[in-house]
Amino acid sequence: MARPDRATFRLPAWALFLPIMLLFLITPLATVAAGWGVLFVVPAVALVWVVITRTTATGTRLTTYGLLGRRRMDWTDLDRLEVRASRWVVAVGNDGRHLRLPMVRPHDLRRLITVSGGSLQVGDPAAEQEPAAEQELAAEQELAAEQDGEPAAAPGAQSDRAAHQQPETVAESAPVESPDAPTSDVRAVKQA
Repeated sequence: MARPDRATFRLPAWALFLPIMLLFLITPLATVAAGWGVLFVVPAVALVWVVITRTTATGTRLTTYGLLGRRRMDWTDLDRLEVRASRWVVAVGNDGRHLRLPMVRPHDLRRLITVSGGSLQVGDPAAEQEPAAEQELAAEQELAAEQDGEPAAAPGAQSDRAAHQQPETVAESAPVESPDAPTSDVRAVKQA
């Protein structure tokens, strides 16, 4: 039975088939001469990787397990989770440290948020603040125009002018995103 306070993300059991199949495929080549027996290390390492690599989330922390050991990050140290173009989700700490969460895919975020106990919030706070900042800027411009004695411009007039201006170069008109740029964010909620 699944525990609501713990989530483990790992490869499915059928992934064990690949190292075992690799063992059978390497056996004829590895038995040709005495030195070729070293090839048996490849399926052994693949088997260990499939069994060990996982991410465990509890109510207090994230823990990743891999061939090189265990890495931990408490929910309080977490700034955000980034969903990049790569396969796994990346946890970013308050100190800027990146922790790749093996076997955690974008569709697993809902389960991860549930286990965190409300420590995570979906969305980018900067994107939520943009409309409010635009409204505040428009109000300031209207107030400044009224103080100068000029009639206030229509609310959409300035944005219409900006929309009809032609960019000077193609590079300015379309921002170039790096392949490592996050495509989605899950932010940590700062509780007072």
